[in-house]
Order: sequence, then C-alpha cells, then structure tokens
Amino acid sequence: MSFLSPYWLSALLVVPLYLWLGRRNGWHSQIWLLIALAMLILALARPVFSQKPITVEQAGSDVILAVDLSYSMRAADIVPSRLEAAKKLLRDLVHSDQRDRFGVIGFTTSSIVLSPLTKDTELLEHLFSGLDESQIITKGTDVMSALELSRKMSHAARPIVILLTDGGDEPNYAKEADFVQENDLAVSVVMLATREGSTLPTADGSSLKDEKGHIVVSARNDAIEAIINEGRMIQGPDIGAVRSLIDAARHEDFSGSTSVMRYRELFYFPLVIALAAFIAAFTSIGGKLSRALIPLAALIGLSAQGSVLDFGYLYLAKSNYHHGEFERSAELYAKIDSPQARYNQASALYKAGKYQESLALYRSIRSDDPRFKADVFYNMGNCHIRLQEFEEAREALLKSLTLHYSRDADQNLHAITGVEEQQTLSVRKEKKDQFAQEENKPTGESKPSKAGGGSNMKSDMASGGGGDEGKKVQSDPRLSMSQGKARLSSRQYELINQRSVRETKPW
Repeated sequence: MSFLSPYWLSALLVVPLYLWLGRRNGWHSQIWLLIALAMLILALARPVFSQKPITVEQAGSDVILAVDLSYSMRAADIVPSRLEAAKKLLRDLVHSDQRDRFGVIGFTTSSIVLSPLTKDTELLEHLFSGLDESQIITKGTDVMSALELSRKMSHAARPIVILLTDGGDEPNYAKEADFVQENDLAVSVVMLATREGSTLPTADGSSLKDEKGHIVVSARNDAIEAIINEGRMIQGPDIGAVRSLIDAARHEDFSGSTSVMRYRELFYFPLVIALAAFIAAFTSIGGKLSRALIPLAALIGLSAQGSVLDFGYLYLAKSNYHHGEFERSAELYAKIDSPQARYNQASALYKAGKYQESLALYRSIRSDDPRFKADVFYNMGNCHIRLQEFEEAREALLKSLTLHYSRDADQNLHAITGVEEQQTLSVRKEKKDQFAQEENKPTGESKPSKAGGGSNMKSDMASGGGGDEGKKVQSDPRLSMSQGKARLSSRQYELINQRSVRETKPW
C-alpha cells in the first residue's frame, strides 16, 4: 500500500498535539472525534494499491512555442507584464494539453532552443519558472530567427508554431511571410500588447528613454499579422483560444506508446471509519461502536506489516545488486511501490543488459524533484546510447541538462553529436567499457561526489563520437546547456544576447 498524496500525513501531528493540550480536561471523552480526524487525514492522503501498468497508444501534433524575450516584453500594459503573462499562458497550456508535444524557443535578436519537443509537463514548468528576463539585455526582435529555428526543431510536415510576442519592431514582414509559406509552417500569433502601449521600466525604477531623452512607449505592432498561415491572431493571453487553435490544426505528427500506472483507491475505508467515529462522538452509541477499533487496529497492522516487508525487500534487493545478481535485484525492487524503487529496478535491469525494459521503467517514473528527474533523463539517454538510438539519447540528455547541469551529461551530449543512427559502437569491442562503476547505483547508496553533481553514469562514448578517439565534437551552440545549474545556463543567456541589431530604436 502507498499514498498518492503523502504530504497530508504530516497533518497527523495535530492528533498528539491535541492530546497534549487537552491532557488536563481528559481526552478519553473525545477519543472518537480524534479517531474521526485521523481517519479523515488518511483518506485525504489517498491510500492505494498499485496494479499492473497498462500501455497506451498516443498520437499528437508538434507544437512549437516561440516566446519573445526582448526588452519590450517587460511592459506592463498586459498585467503583471507581457512576459509574465506569456509564462502563465505556457504553464496553463502544457498542463491542459496532455496529447501534444511542446517545444519552446526564446528569441530576441537571436534565437535558442529552451526545450526540445517533449510531453514532460514537469520539465517544461521548471523551465518557465527558471527563466530570468533580467539576464537578457538585447532590446530588438528578430522573428525570422525564431521561424528558422522552429523549422529545424520538428520533422513534421506542417508543425504548429505559436509566437507569443508584442509584434516586434519591423514595419514589414514580407520576407518572414514568404519563409512561412515555403517551409509549410502553421503560424499563429498571440498578441501580448495593447494599442495604447506602455513605458518600459529600468533597473532603477524609472522609464526607459531614447537617445534624445524622450520616454519610450512600446505598443503592439500589427504588421506581424502578415506571417500568419493557417492560424489566426489571438488578442491577449487567452488559453481557451489557444487550445481551440491547436485542436483545429491538430494532425498526427508523432505516434508512440507510454506506460500508465494504475491504482486501486482505498480512501473509502478510512472515510467510512471516520464517519462511524464521528457519529459515535456525538451520540450515546459510542460505547457500542468500540468494536470499530478492531478493524482499525487490523488496518494499522496491515500497513505496518507492509512497511516491514518493504524494508526486507529493500535490503535483499541491495544485497543482490552488490553481488552482481542484477535480475534478482530488479525482481525484489519491483515489489516496492515508490518512484525510487522503480528507479533502482530500472538501474538493475540496465546492469543486466536489458536496456529496453530499463528504458520503459524510467519513462514511467513521475517526480516533482528536478534533480531526481535530471538523473532519470540522464539514465534514459545512456539506455538510448546502448540501443544506438542517438537522436533519442540527445533529447534525453538535453532534458537532463535543462533540469540540472552535469559534466558527464554534457560530455555525453557532445560525444554523440553528429553520430549516424546506423553507426555501431565499435569502441565497446576495442576498449575497456568506460561506463563508471557507479552507474545506475541504487538510490540511497553512498558514492564519491563528482564535479557537476547530479549524474550517476558515465558514457563509454565520452572520449569522442563515432569512435574517433580524442577528437572534439562540435555541437550546435544554440542547443548547448553547459556551464549552468538548475535554471537556464549563463551560456544560453550569452547566446541570446550575442547580437545587437537595431539597439538604438528597438521599438
């Protein structure tokens, strides 16, 4: 048995606190009320029994969200600011649409990929929260760079591109409109500015001024409507309109399957006990209902027994892992229902050479912890490397680096850049396997700390891609995640600030 909302269990501390505060007046007369409260808290924690996961076939569209990060997006004519409204719209969209894949581009006078196409809501939300506009110093807007990068991101015949912008500063977008038509982009625009416009705040709290000392007012630029293709202009951060637009333009750009965990809900058991105890607390039949303590004790005993069994399985699983019995270790970890146990089970399967099974388990893990999810994506990337699926490995490593920077993940990403799918990993036969002995080590085990942190594997391809020993691999700098921590890296901010087009009059 496990709990889907275990944080509610912390509320059980109220029960002993109440007993201590009411010790003078005697708590025996209120024992039923306390039991009702405790059982209600258990029901809110949602106790469940895990059932066998099912495989669900999925298909959807590639949706590329290009977010204008230029200085004018700090204007407050859209409350609280244009950029904050864009972030909220992005969060609401990825949470409400579980069918499509989302990729995110940030652009000013240059464009970078903030997130590759993914269905991982937690990854995307972490990215939006970590975006710090104070690190972006460019003031102009180059819409063409965003369109070009959008076309490179997706292999779909006609990906959906949604620009979240105030319209930029070009008086004419004919060149961009031609590019959209020639490259089959389904482009729509979410206009995040008003006709009246707004002043732009500076770091000292004053309003931005031009070179003549006049206060700059940034208003919407309707000229950008020329690039719309099979879409429309949406006024303001209207989540309903954006969802309707995606539904109307949806087509099957990708298909695949995913594992969905199934649970049997048990909340009604403590809820029934809570109801019975509540009745007993305010009626004369409380004494007769004392027999209800027997099934309550049985329920608590069953839970305690389950915890003891989990501890036993954990001990045996770790022991088998350290003795090289990886398949047996995976079987024992499978008997424990928790994300950490599934992680360890997947790690044991990886050590056993069952990369497909390991990958499927990693995909089923859900967590709100960015560091833990970074490790999961990193291990998924190494599974894909073992399976010679280098494009998938690249996407997994990018997601890992988005959540938490790791030197090992960065090296692996550079190592596989440009490697063809049909190439074999011949270095396995020619060299000693360079995967670290720490790789896939079960969580909870001590291991030496490594510079960069976060990683728990090293790829046998870290020395170079495609078997070319000692050769540096050049990757697309717009996709680089190096030098960062849990948020957007300083290198990404440097790249987006690298150009200075129309800096004098970017409005």
